[in-house]
Amino acid sequence: MPFKFFIFCLLAFVLSCSFDDRESRPQKLTPPLEQLANSLSEKGLTFNKQRLIVLTFTGTDGGKNQYGPLLSEKLTTELVKKDRFHILDRMVHERALKEKGLSLETNGDMATLRKIGEELKVDILVTGIVSAYQDGLFVNTRLIEIKSGLILKAEEVFVPIDL
Repeated sequence: MPFKFFIFCLLAFVLSCSFDDRESRPQKLTPPLEQLANSLSEKGLTFNKQRLIVLTFTGTDGGKNQYGPLLSEKLTTELVKKDRFHILDRMVHERALKEKGLSLETNGDMATLRKIGEELKVDILVTGIVSAYQDGLFVNTRLIEIKSGLILKAEEVFVPIDL
């Protein structure tokens, strides 16, 4: 009899632990660039879809960052999935800009950003700054309205990097 009681108690303990485990398990984490796209795409900015393009992300010094092009492309893809904006293709429009002496790889001033906006007929530019930190990258993004130069939305995420 004591052996059966022991088995019963052990089974009850295991079952109670498994139910507690289920409640405390973390929810599925949203990938960092999808988080950025979700935040930048939230409703409320305007009622009409606006045209935008994602500039190549730079380092904190405004120079090139080795992850900048990749992060810009991935964010472009995530924004397209949200169906909130009319997104211009970066590769196609980079070639057109080069003919005009402009580039998506700019850390330029507002006048340069306006020239890019006018040339591509976009309402919004997405800029980004990449900062290395320990085992990953902080990615700061901004939605900048071309006409006013105002930052409509800003967001930051941490992207872990396995080296």
